[in-house]
Amino acid sequence: MLRKRIKTLCKLLLANILIFLVVGIIIEIGGQTYAYFHPAYKVIPFAPHPVLGWRFIPNTEHIITGNHWYAREFSAEVNINSHGFRDFERIFKKDKNTIRIALLGDSMISARQVDFEKTAGQLLEKKLNDKFRPKTGKKYEVLNFGVDGSGVDQMLLNWNHFAEKFDPDFLFLYLFEKNYLRTVSSIWCQTGFFGIDNVQHGDQKCLGIRPSIILRRKPISRLELIEYRAQNALNDKVRSLDFWYVDPNTLDKINELIEFNKHQELLQHIKLLPFREVPPRDYERFIKEQNKYLEKYMNGKRMVKVGNLVLVSLLNKVNYSIEKIFKTKPLEDDWRKNSRYTTGNINDSLSWNATNLVNLKTLQVLGDKILNSGSEFIIMDSFQFHNESIPPTQFASNQLKSFSKFSGYSYIPLYEELNASLKQGVSPTWVYDMHLNEIGNEIFAKSMFGFLESKL
Repeated sequence: MLRKRIKTLCKLLLANILIFLVVGIIIEIGGQTYAYFHPAYKVIPFAPHPVLGWRFIPNTEHIITGNHWYAREFSAEVNINSHGFRDFERIFKKDKNTIRIALLGDSMISARQVDFEKTAGQLLEKKLNDKFRPKTGKKYEVLNFGVDGSGVDQMLLNWNHFAEKFDPDFLFLYLFEKNYLRTVSSIWCQTGFFGIDNVQHGDQKCLGIRPSIILRRKPISRLELIEYRAQNALNDKVRSLDFWYVDPNTLDKINELIEFNKHQELLQHIKLLPFREVPPRDYERFIKEQNKYLEKYMNGKRMVKVGNLVLVSLLNKVNYSIEKIFKTKPLEDDWRKNSRYTTGNINDSLSWNATNLVNLKTLQVLGDKILNSGSEFIIMDSFQFHNESIPPTQFASNQLKSFSKFSGYSYIPLYEELNASLKQGVSPTWVYDMHLNEIGNEIFAKSMFGFLESKL
């Protein structure tokens, strides 16, 4: 009797296993069929640049696909012009009947997640020409200078070496917290984004491929370097000395001015700070490591088709969802522990105050250059929308607003319109990718258009 029951149970178990296998095979076949007609790609469209750190490869095209379960969330063709930007081919000299608007920023500006005609820049260009060209007879051009992964320092260098040459009448700068964090990190970890594999820096994949900013009157001495290394020998969060530095007395003074809302004095103090740019220290190594990666993993190509097993991807998705449900919200200061953005400041390692100061100084240098060129400078604040890295975003927005006012820059709280869309149940970003989708780009374009209406 017992033997018969065991035999029956074994048959049931086998039948269930077979059912699961058949269902799994059907799901996999269906998923792979879908993925075949909706292919996803791995793309390395960036090349090392001796000034910016990296940029798009000029005169190239690629397809970018956002990761979904196993296939893709979106697909867009990306064409790069001869200057290394996602834009039409542009000449430096503009026609006397042309008004030029430049967009400066990171991947939120390049907007590779949507078709080019649906990017904020192109939507704005169409709106301007449709409304104003019949009345004024002028042509309106919106130039895209977005470079993915840029910090504020790289945006400054982008203006110096590229954007300024096109003589824009207006320049819009898109900012959120990651731009600030990147500015104070010459080290970039998790370097697969650029096609670099197993570049060891401590226990991280890191490379000094960013330019750096120095806020001090003299270089770091050998004694300071020794002290730094001794202090941080046991600190697994700080991997290497970055080149930027803030004198602690300066930082104390700045914090005092901020605390008591002495904005005019703050601006004057920031303007007096010494400022120096340092090129990427691992530029040559960046070139070598990227070439090795491309040969090893992509057969020397920069775009390859990728495929994922549906069932494996589904299990990963379920696991990720469970972790997200039970994950506690990190503390306010936990952003500082992200080794991707190590700062290496000797006296105030990884502090938000120092990070804020370095970025305000960089913005002041950039803004003054833009105003001196005859262009109008508009800061698009998205700090309180993205809110991923959890620095004090409200504080940063307040600082940006007052800093812009006393510096002669225009300021637009873009986060308000993006958050309003979320409250209405309409997401302005892709679900998995988190960049602006078509709706987000439309909101961005409308915000810029609303500002320009009163100017034009």
